[in-house]
Amino acid sequence: MSLRHFALLFLICLIWGVNFVVAKWSVSGTPVIVEGFEGAPPVFFAFLRFALLYAILAPWLLPVPRPFGPVIGAALTMGAIQFALLFIGLRYATPSAIAIVVQLSVPFTTILSVIFLAERVGWVRASGMAIAFAGAALVVFKPAEFSFTIGLWAGVGAALAAAAGAIFIKRTPAPALKLQAWIGLISFPPLALLSFVMERDQISAVLAGGWPFFATLVFTVVLVNVFGHGAFYWLLRRYDASLIAPLTLMAPLIGVISGVALLGDEITWQLIAGGMLALAGVGIVAARRSRQAPVETVLRKPR
Repeated sequence: MSLRHFALLFLICLIWGVNFVVAKWSVSGTPVIVEGFEGAPPVFFAFLRFALLYAILAPWLLPVPRPFGPVIGAALTMGAIQFALLFIGLRYATPSAIAIVVQLSVPFTTILSVIFLAERVGWVRASGMAIAFAGAALVVFKPAEFSFTIGLWAGVGAALAAAAGAIFIKRTPAPALKLQAWIGLISFPPLALLSFVMERDQISAVLAGGWPFFATLVFTVVLVNVFGHGAFYWLLRRYDASLIAPLTLMAPLIGVISGVALLGDEITWQLIAGGMLALAGVGIVAARRSRQAPVETVLRKPR
C-alpha cells in the first residue's frame, strides 16, 4: 500500500474512532461543552442521523435495487436497530468500552454466516472468535458487582444487529451510496415512531445543544458515513481485503485512546487485557474471512 493510501485509511479510522467520543457527547452531554445540555435522547439522535443521511444521498435512490427484500432487512438491522442500541449504549457506558464491545460484530457475522449462508469455519477462525468473545466478556463483566451494565449490553446488541445486517448486505449487489441512501430512508420513520413512544422533550433537548450539537450531527453523517465509508470502499477496490480489513482495527484503538484522552475514561486492567484479547481475536477472524469472501462482502463496521 502506498503511503498516500495508508494515510487515507488512517484518516478514515481516525474519524471512525473519534466518532465514539463525538456520539457520546451528542447523547449524554459529557463532557460539558454547552451549559445545560444533557444530551439528545439516543433514539431521536439516531432518527436525526438517518434523516440527514437520506436527505444527502436521496439522488442515489434510483433505480431501485433488486432484490429489494435484503435492502429492507439491512436497513432495519444495520441501520435503525444497530444505531438505536449503539447510542443507548454510549449514553450509559464509556466510549472506550463500547469501541471494544461493538467489534463483536465480526465474529457474530461469521456465526450467522455459518447458520444462514452455510459457510464453513475452520479452526483458525473458530479460535479467533473464542478469543474475541473472551476479551469482550472481560471488558463487559464487572466481577465486583457480578453484573453487566445496561450500556454495554446495548453495545453487544448493536454488534449483533450489525452482523445480521451484514448477512442481508451479502444478498444485495447495490453500490455503497445507493445502499446507504435506502438505509437512511427506511430507518428514520420507525426510529421517529419509537422515539415518540419511548422518549420525551426531544426538540428542547436538541436545541439545548446549540450549534455544537448540529456540528456533531453533520460530523457523524458527512464524515463518518459519506466520506468514511465511501473512501473505505474505494480502497477495498484497489487493495486485497486481507490487507485492508485488519488495518481497520486502528479505529477501535483510536476510540479507546480518544475516550481516555478526551473524556478521562478509566483505564482498568479489564479494559486493557480484554481489549487486547478482543482485538486480537477480531483481527484473526477478519483476516481469515477476507481471504475467503469477495471484497464487497467484507463486514461493514458499525459507526
